[in-house]
Amino acid sequence: MSANEIRIPKQKRSIEKKDAIIKASYGLFCEKGYYKTNTAEIAKEAGVSTGIVYSYFHDKKDILIEVVKLYIFQLEEQFKIILDQIAEREKLAFVIGEFIDLSISSHKMNRDAHNEFLALALLNNDIQDLFNGFEYQMLEKLYKILIEVGYSEEFLIEKLRISYGIIEQLCHDYIQGKTSDGELNKIKFLAVPMIMNLLGNA
Repeated sequence: MSANEIRIPKQKRSIEKKDAIIKASYGLFCEKGYYKTNTAEIAKEAGVSTGIVYSYFHDKKDILIEVVKLYIFQLEEQFKIILDQIAEREKLAFVIGEFIDLSISSHKMNRDAHNEFLALALLNNDIQDLFNGFEYQMLEKLYKILIEVGYSEEFLIEKLRISYGIIEQLCHDYIQGKTSDGELNKIKFLAVPMIMNLLGNA
């Protein structure tokens, strides 16, 4: 199907159908995996015909892109609540702790999705670009907030990137069963002051 044959939904019912396809795909990709899910299964789960699926998407890869965008949007909304709390320098340690807790919670709640999409990102540049964009926007927002509360700009974005990597590794080790709940609490206890020290003084 050529690009000009793909429908862009404008009416409420059409938008709802496309959203249903994306949400159905999200569940199936997490449950069965991207490669083991076919378009007919997606259509059945979404309550539409296979033809309707192809009227909104070129192929399964197009659906995957929208599914990952939905996943990232959900992450952004969750983290926005935490980031908006950084109004004063004195609250940063608390916010870092909250950020770690939310990261762990998000990884646990969406473990199947996270593992599936992370694996796909290694094989697909478009998916990798979406995750890189999410990380970039997250770090840029943190950078601007920290500058506003008095942190030095010197190497700040690099320090934030390292801090983000520490938290991501902590989460991955936990959801993969490499650390227990007790070990996780100890690591978190060490990670917060470590990140605070890394970020340095204003």
